[in-house]
Amino acid sequence: LVVRSVSTMLNYDYVWDMVFHPNGAIEVRLHATGYISSAFLFGATRRYGNRVGEHTLGTVHTHSAHFKVDLDVGGLENWVWAEDMTYVPMAVPWSPEHHLQRPQLTRQVLGREDLTAFSLGEPLPRYLYLAGNQTNAWGHQRGYRIQIHSPLGLHMPLESDMERALSWGRYQLVVTRRKEEESQSSSIYYQNDIWTPTMAFADFINNETLLGEDLVAWVTASFLHIPHAEDVPNTVTLGNRVGFLLRPYNFFDEDPSIFSPGSVYFEKGQDAGLCNVNPVACIPNLAACVPDLPPFFYQ
Repeated sequence: LVVRSVSTMLNYDYVWDMVFHPNGAIEVRLHATGYISSAFLFGATRRYGNRVGEHTLGTVHTHSAHFKVDLDVGGLENWVWAEDMTYVPMAVPWSPEHHLQRPQLTRQVLGREDLTAFSLGEPLPRYLYLAGNQTNAWGHQRGYRIQIHSPLGLHMPLESDMERALSWGRYQLVVTRRKEEESQSSSIYYQNDIWTPTMAFADFINNETLLGEDLVAWVTASFLHIPHAEDVPNTVTLGNRVGFLLRPYNFFDEDPSIFSPGSVYFEKGQDAGLCNVNPVACIPNLAACVPDLPPFFYQ
């Protein structure tokens, strides 16, 4: 299921997709399209972009979006887990003079906000997920993994007078305790006065405990855009997509998509037209998208 909306901001059109996959994963995608950011071409303006027309310069810029992800995995009491792999040397049992490198799983609870504030460009744990205190059939805490698939944009220099209002752009991922007074990371008023912000996202990160708390993940999806000739007349969505995945991680006992009505499995000798063998064969009897209209006559 794809839930899609489109928003127009100045010259750009943004396509926002929320994709609900059969296996329980939720994918968030942002596509940038529309007219490029441009300026009149003159003098030494090529230092700011590429020439894309007779008198037109495509100016370099970034696209950035900040997402608030309030998961509540199995309830309001959640923990942040980071998992990765390390190599552990071991002697070969049948040849002790030789050694192997055995992959071993590493697990760590990130218990405070400062530990979950990952700056733009800083390596993320390969597996980072939020988990509740309930376990699946195999004894693992039921969780949802945050997997970011976005190239990194460029953030404003920290010494800039405008940076504090945009301080959410410092981080690619942050997990904080949920608070009513921290409902959003920016303000509409910044478009008129960005130099005196009424609030700053950086203040949300004050090293509070994250152990068994109501948690919120903040994800930055951004990329650098250097306009080029192929961006005319419109920037294409292909290759200009950023976003992230929320993937079940031991949340279920097995892949839930196997129970989807669209799944069909039958063996040789079975009648694929029977409902108990092929559930899809019964769908027309259960629901239909086309209304049952009376025959149409024209005189």
